Amino acid sequence: MAEGYMVRVLIVGGQENKIRYALMQELSNKQIYHIVADQANDNSILTSLVQHQVHTFLNTMELAGLMAKYQIDCVIDLSNEPIISNKMKDSFEQSEKNIGRTIEVLEACVEAKVEKIIFPSTIAVYGDLEGVITEDMTLQPVLFEGLSKKIVEKYIQNYHTLYGLSYTILRFPILYGEYSFHNQNDNIVETTIKNVLENRPSNCFKDGEHKKHFLYISDAVRAFVSSLNKGGNEIFNICPMEKYSMKEVVSIIQSSIKEDSLPHKGLKEGEKSRISIKKAQVHLGWQAQVPFLKGIRLAIDNIKIGTKKEK
Repeated sequence: MAEGYMVRVLIVGGQENKIRYALMQELSNKQIYHIVADQANDNSILTSLVQHQVHTFLNTMELAGLMAKYQIDCVIDLSNEPIISNKMKDSFEQSEKNIGRTIEVLEACVEAKVEKIIFPSTIAVYGDLEGVITEDMTLQPVLFEGLSKKIVEKYIQNYHTLYGLSYTILRFPILYGEYSFHNQNDNIVETTIKNVLENRPSNCFKDGEHKKHFLYISDAVRAFVSSLNKGGNEIFNICPMEKYSMKEVVSIIQSSIKEDSLPHKGLKEGEKSRISIKKAQVHLGWQAQVPFLKGIRLAIDNIKIGTKKEK
């Protein structure tokens, strides 16, 4: 789709994915037409919160019917759920479910003659590769989350080869930030912030020294929106320039909560990332805009506001 063309967007799934609400808000702000669809047996709490109708479907043909009825140009597939279990059986079952969901979306796209699909993958597909990591490197995932996304990526590429369905795949790190309405879906950043705010022990996990990448949700949303008219049939790393260990994250959160303003003194900058975003900079005009220290401050404020509303 040519740059500047006003696309009609369908967001599939994501009722347990905090990025859906942020994405809907940004599409509305930019006056980009969009609708949302979930499996008929899913019950999204976000529906009432954003005053946005959520269409339901039972199977591929019903989903394709929605796409055709609303003349959808681009589908954003948020149907996959995070694989967080360390048990082999649970991980395998969730992986199979995620792959099946995306295949259903792909089949519907082909049936309805949709032009493009955008899929959020993960940097976990790289595994423990050394050196500067670029999108064309051989993938060696270690965790089921990375393995599952690697398989889904290949299916998407095959559908492009077989049926001409255009795609953009975005490889994200850990996302954090606003719009966290489900306690059960908080990630390690939100969980740690809540523990510190409530004076509970902060769990740094077994890999407390292991460096991780954290991306604020608004930066992730910008990558999605940029991909609507750019990056056709390409894969992009969407990652910040620095990474932090969980011990460093806890220290930053504790210091941020104690200070009235952003903590600048006494905190080291994160370790430089080895994941290259040059391709995203060139083709999508993207790079992270929210520094981690600022993102943590914003996340703390959002959680405080959310906590007050719950009382």
